[in-house]
Amino acid sequence: SRRERLRIEYYAASGAETTEREIDPEEVFFAIGNWYVTAWDHRSGSERLFRADRIHATTGTGERFERRGLQGAGRPLYTPGRDDVRVVLRLGPEARWVAEYYETAREVELDDGRLEVELPAGRLEWLERLLLRVWPDAEVVEPADLNDRVRELASRTRERYG
Repeated sequence: SRRERLRIEYYAASGAETTEREIDPEEVFFAIGNWYVTAWDHRSGSERLFRADRIHATTGTGERFERRGLQGAGRPLYTPGRDDVRVVLRLGPEARWVAEYYETAREVELDDGRLEVELPAGRLEWLERLLLRVWPDAEVVEPADLNDRVRELASRTRERYG
């Protein structure tokens, strides 16, 4: 079937900015607490997954498109397990991309400009690697002892690699 291309204003948490994009939406689905739109993004020239709550304005362009058969809900998304650790992080401007890239259970804009997110982590090793990438622009709120583990890991990494 033929569908209409949309012009959207999209808030990208990774860059803390709103961008205008033209998309060919293929599918809307719910996963891990959020609604998503699978679409062909003309700005990037590739398939993208947009969180619906970050789309601030939508206008039809009048242009029609043919479906491309994008993956959408069929793509593997992380499914939290019973034994996952619940992690709460406070992300500064350079670390906000974490909320865009990974599935979050909750996001709260703080008065100081940081973003507090809750996300599930199946393996603490994965979380430690993530935190090393965004340190010091991210703070662990819960579990509190994780800050000490990441500091220790960062110290060992500096000693080993300079």
